[in-house]
Amino acid sequence: MDFKMFYNRKSRFIWLMAVMLLPLFFINMRASHDWGGDFAMYIMQAENIVKGVPQSETPYIYNPDNAVLGPPAYPIGFPLLLSPVYAVAGNSVFAFTLWITAFLYGLGMLIAVFMRKYFSDLIAFFLVLILIYNPWTLNMKLEIMSEFPFTFLLLLCFFLFEKYGKGPFWIGIIIAIFGGLLMSVRAIGVVFPIAVLIWAIRKRFIEKDKTPMSKCVCGFLVGVGSILVYLLLNNSIFPVPQAEGGSYAGIWGEEKLYATVLYNLAYYTEQFKFFFSPWGGSWNFLPLILKAAIFTFTLLGMIRTFFRRLELMDMIVILYFGVLLVYPYRNAGIRFLFPIMPFLAFYLVKGLETVHIFPNIKDIAKVWFLGCLVLVSYLNMLWFIICTDHQTLKGPQEQLSLEAFEYIRNNTGEDDVIIFAKPRVLALYAKRHSLANCKESSPQEIADLIFAYEADYVFTHTELPDAAIHDFIRKQDYICEYLWSNEKFVLYKVIM
Repeated sequence: MDFKMFYNRKSRFIWLMAVMLLPLFFINMRASHDWGGDFAMYIMQAENIVKGVPQSETPYIYNPDNAVLGPPAYPIGFPLLLSPVYAVAGNSVFAFTLWITAFLYGLGMLIAVFMRKYFSDLIAFFLVLILIYNPWTLNMKLEIMSEFPFTFLLLLCFFLFEKYGKGPFWIGIIIAIFGGLLMSVRAIGVVFPIAVLIWAIRKRFIEKDKTPMSKCVCGFLVGVGSILVYLLLNNSIFPVPQAEGGSYAGIWGEEKLYATVLYNLAYYTEQFKFFFSPWGGSWNFLPLILKAAIFTFTLLGMIRTFFRRLELMDMIVILYFGVLLVYPYRNAGIRFLFPIMPFLAFYLVKGLETVHIFPNIKDIAKVWFLGCLVLVSYLNMLWFIICTDHQTLKGPQEQLSLEAFEYIRNNTGEDDVIIFAKPRVLALYAKRHSLANCKESSPQEIADLIFAYEADYVFTHTELPDAAIHDFIRKQDYICEYLWSNEKFVLYKVIM
């Protein structure tokens, strides 16, 4: 064995980062989940993949009048990534959390390699810790969601194309496969092949690069190939049922486009600042100051980079952020912005490089000071996360929830239909057909929903916001008869 690899600078840095990221597997590793809903759909689809069942065959009943809740099925990418875990461990929240953490760990290693390409080892070291050990990043481990796998794949696709864009030919095919999987995890992943195609067109037709296996040729292969892989996965291998009306299409047109752009610009500006301002306790002044400085230098770095020459990374960021600005949904918090956080961190350093503060102080001292300052601002919230990560989250793993699901499984028929605020969670854990009413439904509209879908039961939870269903129960007691309850749940039988 050649031990020389352990002694060169690059290897020492990689090994250091590999060790520094290991605590991720011990922070917020829970066996419980909140009520969510998306996670349950992902798990049901992963179960169907393992069992060889069509994606359309789940107990969740899609309600077109409540389309914003979620489509009949998501693109196959994330369920496909979850399927190996389901095949080994079944429906285990802890196992899924471990798998999600592995993607976060891999993302940290990718960021380290990516940043080291442009900056010193010390800067790359602090950027990784600042992004990966950010309390809001660690809080995202509380849900089985696609942020970490998507960000990992996006950075991987970019890194591979930058490194192997000139060939060999088979590398382009591999990147196209990853690109198709990226789009299948989240549809917004289409910005990668589009950015690559734009980059390749500029390379070929503006810069007149005619080298046979130049990046322009590989770019066309990756751009077109990614889209073909996506279509193959979601339409041929694992056909995904399409929602009536496009599921989320109902949120379009509710406001003018210019208003959407302005509101989203303000919203995501605040979300970016929020990411760098975790609750600091008695030291809360520190993150409040840092968030303003970080935003300012990131914006400065973006302006500096964009006005020099747009490279592939810049095109990805512009396209990605452009989609966010026109998409009229503002309830995801930092989740939608997180996939481009590594690129924004790159711009942050570029912005800091434009300002020469305290020229008599060595750069290494400035890096240590600024890096440690940001990490110190995390300590209070990080300590809170560590002290509370053993607690069971309010959700399907609570004892009262388990009791309710067991009662439903034992006392209702397999073909019965139940109306519940969290139908996908009920479908996963109680294995019953379920749907949800709109939160704004009138009692008569809920009665119509019951008759339209021949619902057999109405299931309520005291802590889940659904005033419409509680109002319906009070006013329509001749339709629903009390059947069972515990401290949080009530099950009503529909009387025709």
